[in-house]
Amino acid sequence: MATRSTPHASPAPGATVSPDAPPEGATSGVTSRVMRPARAVGVSAPGVPTGPATGPSPQLAAEAAPTAVLIVGAGPTGLTLACDLARRGVPARVIEQSATLFPGARGKGIQPRTREIFDDLGIGPAIARLGGPYPLMQRWRGRQRLEEWDMLDRAEPHEGSPYRETWMVPQWRTQEVLYERLRELGGSVEFRTRLTGLHQDAHGVSATLAKPSGPDETVRAGYVIAADGGRSTVRRLTGVTMSGHAVDPMPILVADVRLAASHDAASDTASDTLGAVTPASDEAGAAGSADETAGPGGTGAAEGSEWLTAAHIDRDHWHVWSEDRDGSTALCPLAGTDTFQLLAQFDDPDAVPDTSPDAVRRLLAERTSLPASAVREVLWASDFRPRAAMAERFRTGRVFLLGDAAHVHSPAGGQGLNTSVQDAYNLGWKLERVLRHGAHESLLDTYEEERLPIAAEVLGLSTRLHRGRPLDEAGGGVRMGSDTHQLTLSYAGGWLAVDRRAPRPAPDSGVLRPGDRAPNARCVDAAGQEFALFDALQGPHFTLLDFRSAHALPDAPTPLDRPATQSEPSESAFRAAATGAATAPAPAAGPPTPPEPTPDHHHDHDHDHDQAPLRHIVIRHASAHAQQRYGKAVFLIRPDGYIGLITNDPSDVPGYLTRIRHGRPATTPPGADHGAAPHVARGATPDAGRDTTAGADRTVEPTSVAPASR
Repeated sequence: MATRSTPHASPAPGATVSPDAPPEGATSGVTSRVMRPARAVGVSAPGVPTGPATGPSPQLAAEAAPTAVLIVGAGPTGLTLACDLARRGVPARVIEQSATLFPGARGKGIQPRTREIFDDLGIGPAIARLGGPYPLMQRWRGRQRLEEWDMLDRAEPHEGSPYRETWMVPQWRTQEVLYERLRELGGSVEFRTRLTGLHQDAHGVSATLAKPSGPDETVRAGYVIAADGGRSTVRRLTGVTMSGHAVDPMPILVADVRLAASHDAASDTASDTLGAVTPASDEAGAAGSADETAGPGGTGAAEGSEWLTAAHIDRDHWHVWSEDRDGSTALCPLAGTDTFQLLAQFDDPDAVPDTSPDAVRRLLAERTSLPASAVREVLWASDFRPRAAMAERFRTGRVFLLGDAAHVHSPAGGQGLNTSVQDAYNLGWKLERVLRHGAHESLLDTYEEERLPIAAEVLGLSTRLHRGRPLDEAGGGVRMGSDTHQLTLSYAGGWLAVDRRAPRPAPDSGVLRPGDRAPNARCVDAAGQEFALFDALQGPHFTLLDFRSAHALPDAPTPLDRPATQSEPSESAFRAAATGAATAPAPAAGPPTPPEPTPDHHHDHDHDHDQAPLRHIVIRHASAHAQQRYGKAVFLIRPDGYIGLITNDPSDVPGYLTRIRHGRPATTPPGADHGAAPHVARGATPDAGRDTTAGADRTVEPTSVAPASR
């Protein structure tokens, strides 16, 4: 794979980088340039396509700019949005200034809500296969093993939430999976392509693109997406400011390393033999030569000195050395690979970490009692200082800021990558409604309305978790609880969250509100078919669930024959039913199996350009969990899995869909007819010392955690 380097990375699950970082996956010359070989564990390394991006569908060509959506940046944010748009038939052009996808592990934690999104995008099985659970923490003093502990509050999956703990997948692998999915859907990425200019008007955006060879290209796009990281070029060109603060003044070095004999760790861990590791000099050469004799005592130490071998660093633990005078150090085994992530914090705020391969080896030897030769290969290395910052706004005209371009997190709690994926998931279906189904452009204002308060809340959480470790207490800190899973984040109170129930349930009843994530549940439909709600929700459609006549689910229901066909009535059918122009469509007997999406797939039942599919399911039986959470009402679930409308009368559905189609009137006050709207002042950033997660399902307990693992 091509040479690549990136100056900033994070040391914790799902982390993002500081506003001083370059765009996601951008090339920079300030850190070591290393080579990552092609991966062979379950997914092939991506190629570097040079052909044109997916072109507009015939429908869109005459009605929109030549490129409907231009996505700048092929990190997790840009690739997620590209996949979502591709399956919706919305053509997008993706450009990435680097020669390859980002090569480092950086954001390695996939939260439960993100796993649900990845299931919907069709990559859930690959993410499950290529990742693994987080290991226990293991503290060391030199070569002596001390206590072990768990940094996570783990819980078993239950009916409403199939995922209940953070899943480890290195960022480079998550990006490869997303990229392969995009190619399956007919999309591509234009590598070595930079955005250098931007001008927007009432009808579109003119963007100037530069490549290593050939003249600059000016393209027209309906919308431009800034998914190009903390140093976003798009954000700079639009003049949007980002303000924030340093969460921690101490620098952190992060590197992906391959240890000698690490593949034999499981069988060698019980061995009492302590000796210098035999170097693999031919392999180490890819990232620089190793000092074969360097160890804690300096150079020239003889074989047989009391050093740890790499084989003692097993892959069942996240290994921590927290007592070194210069700062703590940790080695985390990266699930699904044969590599480790090295994390080293410096207690001197003026320190400038050396990210060269030889310096990484020396640092490990000085702090951990491993010899420098234990590091066979340094695959990628970088440094950063944790920051928290947020853009003053997430939309400016036809330009949208997503991911690190909009908000930058401390790595603590693994929130950065996951919040970025949810940004993309929130915006994708709204762009489709505007570009393919004739919705008013003001619908896109709800992206900022919904995501800006969430970003502020999550920034507060990650800052609080980062600062939760008392600096004068070795190994002290906080445990990551269910508040990091992003399952309870809600858009309740927003313009798209409408409650027509009469009377409305009490706030403490545990019943769902409009704007909440729709949880999974076991149900039986009108034809007697048992199904899981998440199976019915998967796909780029709205889902109408009628629980009004649902009875308790029998212990062992006897399903009837599956119907031969499934109904997918469109929005127009419900509008006709509401006006009496036609008979309401018969509800689908069960959750239809969504067809494999392609860029030019028509999702409309009646193939009208301005209509979108809506699946209507009458629930005959529901589990106790479903009855408690959903109650006796009708629920319209948005394409992103959040509840849009709750009502007792299905005739409210066409009015809600018309509401989306016509967009938000400029005179509509926040909170009108649906409760108080969430509000965060433009330009506001979370107070670093304030807990902004009031009302969240928090589980935070004192425990032992290394500074470098924050």
